[in-house]
Amino acid sequence: MTVENQSNTKRGRVGAQSLALIVVVLVIIITGWVLVTVSSTLPPPSDFVTLPNTPLSKSGQAVTFATISPVMTNGVAAGVSGYLVTGSGNPVTGASVYMTYYFQGSYRTEVAITDQNGYFIEHFPMNWTGSLPVTLVYFGDGQDKGIKQVVSVPGENLALNLILQ
Repeated sequence: MTVENQSNTKRGRVGAQSLALIVVVLVIIITGWVLVTVSSTLPPPSDFVTLPNTPLSKSGQAVTFATISPVMTNGVAAGVSGYLVTGSGNPVTGASVYMTYYFQGSYRTEVAITDQNGYFIEHFPMNWTGSLPVTLVYFGDGQDKGIKQVVSVPGENLALNLILQ
């Protein structure tokens, strides 16, 4: 084989390898773009809602969140419950209580409606250990002022579970 033929053969292989590399890079870029586009257009799971961006009501009587505690299922924290009451202890009924927490890399919000006793409960799509900070928000309705409160809700206590097992 002459030097000229060897050179052309090497160029042909290098050209094919470069073309294959360019195709692979383009496929990766297009796949990434498709995944980002699809994931950003999918609706959130049905238990997550968008936190309203309306300001808290400043008129009406003051309210407070009372008796905030974890909801336990088989010894593992699986949600949050509590009461929304006025300063005089009267229940705030039919109120939307928004709960925001950090889950799987982003902040998630769920909403619970208070019953005739001002009681609300929400089950989260996970169990947790340690302490989960939850932001509770009631926007108010003019009759009652809005309130925003961050609470730290204890989850499963691993040390206690290890001792009991």
